[in-house]
Amino acid sequence: MKKWQKILGCVVFSGMAIYEILIWINAYVDLKYIIEPNSTNFLIECVELRFDAFSISMWVNYLLALILFICLWKKGGKKCG
Repeated sequence: MKKWQKILGCVVFSGMAIYEILIWINAYVDLKYIIEPNSTNFLIECVELRFDAFSISMWVNYLLALILFICLWKKGGKKCG
């Protein structure tokens, strides 16, 4: 990989991490101040499970993309095969 591609990749992954953390925090703030006061316990439990599943899938997706980027970084400019 060229130097500008590595720098751009690092900047993009940093931005993605910050964005995902903000989405995660926003989801829990919505749960606390919008959903909890206006709903039943069953609905709150369902929403909490959805948020947890969302956060796990979000971080797994991020880590897989990061692993692929690191593999490309280490591979460098080598051709396949």
